[in-house]
Amino acid sequence: MRKRLQQTKALQEVVRRIVKAVNPQKVVLFGSYARGDAGQESDVDLLVVMFSSEPRHKRALPIYRALRGVKIPLDIIVYTPEEIAEWSEVRQAFVTTALREGIVLYEKEQARSGTGLA
Repeated sequence: MRKRLQQTKALQEVVRRIVKAVNPQKVVLFGSYARGDAGQESDVDLLVVMFSSEPRHKRALPIYRALRGVKIPLDIIVYTPEEIAEWSEVRQAFVTTALREGIVLYEKEQARSGTGLA
């Protein structure tokens, strides 16, 4: 119980730093932590939805910089709202599955109303 509480606080800090660093539309926990079957070696998988003109492989760099010193293993994937819309009809796509099965940890107010991210 104590370890889970520490993980929850650490995850809240991660989300706070992400929001401060990149002002995302949405942050979604997916994978083993979202399913509730994470083991000791599991990392925390996060999907961050944000506006960006950077190539996908560079988008997470400012997030990882903001998360320096965080003691939990993280895997962060960044998609733009446009990419989400492109893949929305493909149910088996990674991003579609992450959004459908994941847990929303943060969502910008305007993203909830009318952008298709809700």
